Amino acid sequence: MHGRPSGVDNTVSTYGNMIKFKSGSLTRIKSNMPLKMLITNTKVGRNSKALVAGVSERTLRHPHAMASVFDAVDSISTELATIIQSSAPDDISVTEKESKIEELMEMNQGLLQCMGVSHPSIETILRTTLKYKLASKLTGAGGGGCVLTLLPTLLSATVVDKVTAELESCGFHCLTAAIGGEGVHVCFAGSS
Repeated sequence: MHGRPSGVDNTVSTYGNMIKFKSGSLTRIKSNMPLKMLITNTKVGRNSKALVAGVSERTLRHPHAMASVFDAVDSISTELATIIQSSAPDDISVTEKESKIEELMEMNQGLLQCMGVSHPSIETILRTTLKYKLASKLTGAGGGGCVLTLLPTLLSATVVDKVTAELESCGFHCLTAAIGGEGVHVCFAGSS
């Protein structure tokens, strides 16, 4: 269905934590800070294989420009991994890290738009969350699918409720998730 998938989805689901994918290689990373995300499902189906092919075609047409885009995405991923793996002993450190993560998410989304993988539904979500001063980016191959929005530690539940209500009034489906969990657990009857 996806052509040549990275294996990130099934690896994270199975083993938990976070994964860095680079040049066909998966590396597990452990977050040392809590991350909470609003996941908004656009309910727009997409063809991951066609989206990946579109990026490949754009790369063939503009090899130097796209190489710079890919280098920037790699730099953002590396910086994000460094931020989330470093210790955050107090709320101020966590807040500073979240601000950096927000900027990195915004930069990454801009680069994904340059690659041609955004979608009008994704853009609607970005505009809506930006009204609440929240950073968002598409996830997966883009072209629909889901959008991640960072929910900072000090964000009030009222704001989360408002942005969720507004997004759902547009026909999207929202849920919140903590990032960096433990992965799959198998429990048998009578065991704990």
